[in-house]
Amino acid sequence: MIIQEIFRVLYSPLKAFEEIAKAPKAKGPLLILFITLLTSASAQYISSSKTLLEDTSGSYTYTPLTATDIFSERLILTLADTVFRFLLNWLIYGAIFLLLLRLFRTKEGPWHQLFITIGYTFIVAAIFVVVSAILISTFPTVEFNFETWTQAFREGDGQAQNLMLEKYEKTWNPLPAYKIASYLFIAVEVWTAALAAVSIHFLREVSWNKALIISAIVSVTSLFFRLPLIL
Repeated sequence: MIIQEIFRVLYSPLKAFEEIAKAPKAKGPLLILFITLLTSASAQYISSSKTLLEDTSGSYTYTPLTATDIFSERLILTLADTVFRFLLNWLIYGAIFLLLLRLFRTKEGPWHQLFITIGYTFIVAAIFVVVSAILISTFPTVEFNFETWTQAFREGDGQAQNLMLEKYEKTWNPLPAYKIASYLFIAVEVWTAALAAVSIHFLREVSWNKALIISAIVSVTSLFFRLPLIL
C-alpha cells in the first residue's frame, strides 16, 4: 500500500527507497502533500487556540482565536501557503538535484522519476509540523486586545505587529519547549538531506559517498533559495 510505503521512508528508508526507485509513483508525494495539509491545519488550530482576543464589548473577557471568524481566514491562508511552499520547495530541491547529478556525471534517467522519488523525502516536513504542534500545545496563552490585532493583521501596522511579536517572545521564549522548537528546523534539514542521499543512491546507482556529498550540496544550496520563505 502507498501509505505504508510513505511511512516506511521514516523507519526503514533503505528498503523503502529501494522499492520506490523501481517504480516511483506520483501519488506518493501527492499523498504526503495531503498529510502535510492535515497536519498544518491541526497545527494552526493549536497555535490559534493559544491566542486570546479581548471581547469587542469591552467586558474584559477573552476569546480564543479559534472561536472567532478570524480563524477561518487564517486557516485558508495557512493551507494555501502550505501548498505553495510544498510545491515550490519540491521544484527547487528537485531541480538542483537534477543539475548536480548531471554535473557529477551520474547514471542518466527520466527527470520525472527523480522528482517523484525526491518528493517522498518531504514526509519529514509533515512530521516536523506534528512535533511543532505538540510543543506549541504546551505553551501558555497570550492575550491581546482586539484593536491591536486589527491594526497588526487587518491594517498591516508594522508597529502593532512588532508589539505582538514582542509579547509572544516575552511569554514563550523562556520555555524549554520553545527553545526545542527553534532547533527543529536544523534536524529536519539534516534528516531530509539524509533521505535524499538514500533516494538517489538507489534511483541513479550513485555511490554512498557521492550521494551524501551531492545531497549536502543540494541542501545548502536550496536553503538560500528557500530562505525568504522561512524568514
